[in-house]
Amino acid sequence: MSNDLYSPIYQGDFNTPTTDNSGYGALSAAEKNQTYFAYFTSVGGTTPEIIDQTAYFVKYLIDAQGNVVAPQPNSIDVLNMVQNFEPGKIVNVTSLEGTTLFNSLLGTKQITDVGKIETLLVSQTGSGIRDFTSSLSFVSANAIYTYSDWDFSFLARKQAAAQTITNTFSVVSFDYETLDPENQFVNTVGNYYYQFGNSTVAANNQVSFKASVRVNNGDVINPNLPFGVGNATTTITLQIRSASAAAPSSYDHILAESVYTINDTQTLTISTPFLNFTTGARVRVYIKGTVSLPPGYSIFGNPSILQLSSTNFTLTPQYIYNIQASSPYFTTGSANSMYITASTAINNAYYLDMVPKTPAASLFPINFSNITSVFHPRPGDYIRFEYNPLKTYRIYEVIENSNENLMFRLNKEILEGTNINNFVIYRVNPNSGNQIILNVQKPPGTTGEPLTGFIKPQHMTKELEDNFTTIIQKLAAEGTI
Repeated sequence: MSNDLYSPIYQGDFNTPTTDNSGYGALSAAEKNQTYFAYFTSVGGTTPEIIDQTAYFVKYLIDAQGNVVAPQPNSIDVLNMVQNFEPGKIVNVTSLEGTTLFNSLLGTKQITDVGKIETLLVSQTGSGIRDFTSSLSFVSANAIYTYSDWDFSFLARKQAAAQTITNTFSVVSFDYETLDPENQFVNTVGNYYYQFGNSTVAANNQVSFKASVRVNNGDVINPNLPFGVGNATTTITLQIRSASAAAPSSYDHILAESVYTINDTQTLTISTPFLNFTTGARVRVYIKGTVSLPPGYSIFGNPSILQLSSTNFTLTPQYIYNIQASSPYFTTGSANSMYITASTAINNAYYLDMVPKTPAASLFPINFSNITSVFHPRPGDYIRFEYNPLKTYRIYEVIENSNENLMFRLNKEILEGTNINNFVIYRVNPNSGNQIILNVQKPPGTTGEPLTGFIKPQHMTKELEDNFTTIIQKLAAEGTI
């Protein structure tokens, strides 16, 4: 999965090898002088997601000419803030206020992270090793109304390693359903369709279908042979079609279609809008591949064979559907404890784009942030086991495997004896917040107390350093700060 949340600004731990062109041995380390300092207007604690740290809420970034910009979500100014205040760097915090209440928050500090903290999934209910809930709930993200008498959500996967794709449409052979409570998916050879039963009509719900197909552009018989050379391109057409009960073999109604140009391994995703279906209607996925060559070029390998993996076919109803996950939530890999594998219930919630419900015991008294987004962890997110900052890990890779449940590759091995069912997964999203998180604990008893001041990078440009005092005086006289 691509690192789309943080790219191009996310960088790895420079003491650890990574797969995203960052980390030890991938990039050279270089010190550069920073061109901004920050003006903050309040501070807040980051516990329980990041234990005993402090977030400084930035109102302005200020350059050497005294120009001010207010960082806004998904703006170039937020990108400048992230690049200017890199995690691990040293800053100096000052304030114009004469209070001693926040003295511990001033002076030389280290940057922990930059961005807004977002809780993605949590089982922790307290600080003890056994303080975690034994069940988690997930609900549909597209809920309009509640109808729970029937449940016809499903998730099918492709277990076969390869499938021949020609220049005519063929059916994608999803052949392994991990969630199909009404047994409405037919996975016999040559069929591979979902057929609606009577409950769909009775519930009168609209549903949406989604297909995610992982295509490996190459000869699966001999993967060392390239699919094409020069300017050769492979075009893949992906469709979701339906057939009526009156003509079950026709599949003449195209519900969704996309055409993709494939250069290498790629995940193709297609989905339908929410639609009504009648009793007996069938739905399945079609795929077609073509190769386009300019004159004078030739094909190596077998152009009619593509490999399909990490391939899924799902249906989501437009009502509140609840998945219950019970502990154990994760298991560790037998060969390498840097890998953890999600349970089947959590795996299904991931592929069905469901939103976790924050457990009540995690809201009170531990006070995690309420979860508002679908469960889609990404590279760069964090997972902490137990209420222990030493057991905080970075998710380096999210692995979607058609034959196994969702897996995470972490940045280091999990400490022996760790209770992996006691966890929180969270994100520090640089695109949606204006916080600089520093490695210092907010003093107790300061809730609601204001603090304003400046965060100066350790290495500023000479012009910015020379003009710092003059800039502050100018902005104060103007009433900007």
